[in-house]
Amino acid sequence: MGSLRIKFLVAMCGLLIVCLSAYLFMAIAVFKTDKTQLVFDLNRSQVSNLTAEIETELNGVSDKLKVFAQLPPDLQKRMAEDLFSDGSEIVAVSVLDAQDHKTLRSYAQPQFIETYGLEKDHFDHLTNTEQIPFAEILKRGQSVWNASVGNGPPMMGYGRLVVLQDGDGIPVSQWAVVGFVKLDRLIKAVSVVHLSRVYVANQHGEILVDAESSELLKRPTVTNDPIFNEALQAKAKVSIVDRKTQNGRVLAAYARGFEDQVFVVAHADESEVFQVVEDFTIRTFLFGAIVLTLVVLAAIWLSRSLTENIGLLVDRMELVSQGDLSSPIRLKSRDETAKLAKTFNHMIRDLRESRNQLEAMNRELDQKVKDRTAQLEEQNQKVKEIQETLIRTTKLASVGEVAGRTAHEVLNPLTILLTRLGLMHKRVTTSQNESLSLLNEIQTAWKDDFAAGGFDNLVSKWKAPSEIAPDKNLFQEDLENVAKVSQELLEQNQNFGRDISFVRDQGERIGKIVNEMRNLGQVRTDLQVQSVHALLKDCCQIMADLFDQKEISIVQSFEATADICKIDRDELIQAFTNLMRNSWQAMDAAGQANRAMTVRTRNHNGQLIIDIEDNGIGIASEHQARLFENSFTTKSPDQGTGLGLGISRRFIRASGGEIEFVSSMPLAQTVFRVQFPLIEAKQGAVA
Repeated sequence: MGSLRIKFLVAMCGLLIVCLSAYLFMAIAVFKTDKTQLVFDLNRSQVSNLTAEIETELNGVSDKLKVFAQLPPDLQKRMAEDLFSDGSEIVAVSVLDAQDHKTLRSYAQPQFIETYGLEKDHFDHLTNTEQIPFAEILKRGQSVWNASVGNGPPMMGYGRLVVLQDGDGIPVSQWAVVGFVKLDRLIKAVSVVHLSRVYVANQHGEILVDAESSELLKRPTVTNDPIFNEALQAKAKVSIVDRKTQNGRVLAAYARGFEDQVFVVAHADESEVFQVVEDFTIRTFLFGAIVLTLVVLAAIWLSRSLTENIGLLVDRMELVSQGDLSSPIRLKSRDETAKLAKTFNHMIRDLRESRNQLEAMNRELDQKVKDRTAQLEEQNQKVKEIQETLIRTTKLASVGEVAGRTAHEVLNPLTILLTRLGLMHKRVTTSQNESLSLLNEIQTAWKDDFAAGGFDNLVSKWKAPSEIAPDKNLFQEDLENVAKVSQELLEQNQNFGRDISFVRDQGERIGKIVNEMRNLGQVRTDLQVQSVHALLKDCCQIMADLFDQKEISIVQSFEATADICKIDRDELIQAFTNLMRNSWQAMDAAGQANRAMTVRTRNHNGQLIIDIEDNGIGIASEHQARLFENSFTTKSPDQGTGLGLGISRRFIRASGGEIEFVSSMPLAQTVFRVQFPLIEAKQGAVA
């Protein structure tokens, strides 16, 4: 019983290990996916909210400074008290002459200066230094910069140009008003999420707000940060970035605001994001080791309790097999093994009684019983052999029929599906690559021109005349090329949509074929009133790719004026595509020029007549009478099974129709005819 116990333990441990491994793998995969999406959403939400908050604050500061600058000096002093009220982020404001940059008036919040131990002229000194970008304020009308210097507190500077006009709109005077904003609230906002590093920078790459407030005093820049550079060149206001760097994967998001003067960037390293996943993996392994140990101990105890009784049964059965029928089995347990032992004891008793009876009979009728037993054994053996042969034959026949019919019916949609996939692959590897290559060339040229001399050099290159069309400049040529590529990609996308729908329909056809093959004895039809012309058009469309490959034409000649019948659409698509595929194979084997398949319809005596003609190799006269026999075919095994016409006739008859072979002339004309009863006497929906 040792081997049984070992097998039991191995099975239990193996099952547990597989379950734990599968759980761990799925848990880590799901956790990583959810964690990545969470980081992206968190970064996007944080940069969006922070950008909106900064824009709101700077717009408020801008409005206050504009009003402040236009007030008379005596009112400015009184308004300064409102500017520096509790809850205001403005701690100092200065009004400067826009021409000579001299400070006209300056006010600071006394409480702020006292709190940080600053000199009274601290802000006057900041205003008179070269930190303030007067040129940008005069050019763009406003500017934002890092105003943290020396041992002072972290601050952000904001300046704007204020122009005073007379009643006729003529400028009378202009000032540059500069405000200094404390960053306590913004620093706290960027420090809320510890998973990502968040900073705010202006368009020059100068960091305005960072979680490490002490670093702002060093006036750091992020001009070398690829995420910031991407945000600087991007057109989108908010975007997420998934970038692989030398140090690993970076999950980031950025937002731009305040007239593209403020950029908020949040990014997190993958190693830090997924540190919790590694911890989770280690803990899971430890937990799994503990559980595995407990299971092994429990399995050892359980195996002993189970195998002990089984061992007694095995030992007693060995004695019985040797002829010892005198000793019954006695077990102390009350489980199934005890019931088995009781049954086994009854069997021993019956065997003992039977043996005694047989011994008595053997003494009287020994030879007669031997002869009769031999005859019965011989007959039973023959019966068993015949039954096994019949069962094998029946199974093989059923399996062969199912396999053959399934293979034949699946072949049509599968061949069509593979043909359409080949066309899709050809379009992707030719036209789409050419379009993308042209876009890449335009992007590379613009990037090189910009890198060589900035935006002015890029504009200069754009103005140069085109070598292809001298009446146009390079920018016009590039725009036309981009528009052309965009139109081509749009058309390809639409084609892909149609192709994907086509492939999905063929896949559903294969699924339905396989499901229908499960029940060979029944015809499950779904009869509906439909247009047969529309169905035939769909069949021609399905087979179009296959015919185009061999340069074979499909001619549709719908002369019938009524085509409404009660049919099963899916089964008839299968039947007609079978017939069309037979025509395709016949014309492919012929190999002559001007190959064509014609689908012709007409009305006669309340019937819709459909003729399918081709100019293939034709059908030999000795084969024409056997066309609808099951498994009859003249094709090679890789081309046909002999089931197609039989299945097609089965489907057509299920819809109340009939199919017949009309005639065949090699390389000239082979005709199959299908007819259905019309259900409307009026004009049908002739497509």
